[in-house]
Amino acid sequence: MTPRKEFQNEIRYLHEQIICMGANVEKALTRSTDALFTGDASLAEKVINDDDIIDEQEREIDRQCVRLIALQQPVARDLRDVTSNLKLITDLERIADHAVGIAKHSLDFHARGSTAIIPSDVMKLAEKTRQILRGALDSYVTRDKSKAEQTIQMEQSIYEIYRSLMQDLVIQMKNNPDSLIALVELILICKNFERAAAHSQNVAEWVIYYIDGRHAYYMEEEIKQKEGSNSQENTDA
Repeated sequence: MTPRKEFQNEIRYLHEQIICMGANVEKALTRSTDALFTGDASLAEKVINDDDIIDEQEREIDRQCVRLIALQQPVARDLRDVTSNLKLITDLERIADHAVGIAKHSLDFHARGSTAIIPSDVMKLAEKTRQILRGALDSYVTRDKSKAEQTIQMEQSIYEIYRSLMQDLVIQMKNNPDSLIALVELILICKNFERAAAHSQNVAEWVIYYIDGRHAYYMEEEIKQKEGSNSQENTDA
């Protein structure tokens, strides 16, 4: 087998492992969400216990990436493929951590026996977070730049839902001091959803980096600078 063929086979296997890790992360987020809204303690505990599986997947993929760089010495697009995967799995692992955070705070929330009601927008936040993760994973599987760009654009609307929820929950804390601790748990749950969404956005940005060789953040900065320059030119005119 030629070195090039061997490299392609190893990259293909690497992608399969990342897709498997992504599926486990998505499952963890879905289960933690279901545990929150159903009060299913056993489901929340499963998310917490299964996190070790995802952590081990990240470590194994990391080892494979380092091995490919050391032994195959990839360049250009091949190197981008490996490095973007290295970055991407870090974000996937962080999403899994936030799923665990949601599960743990859900256990505490329901254990309080509080009269606090979960606002309907928490369900909206949870669903949007699952959607942005699904979009990011789909863009990785298909290497679809337009899908990745659409996924990135979802994050702003998710943040707006989160910010509105924070304001509403603070008002509830003032009006319902007996449920203060339970409401704090809800705030922490919402924060974990928002952070999971932000890391999902990062996953989509690493897909674009693999395709274009530029990170989406710097592409946005270039657009802003160009728009600012054009605006200044129009003003001077």
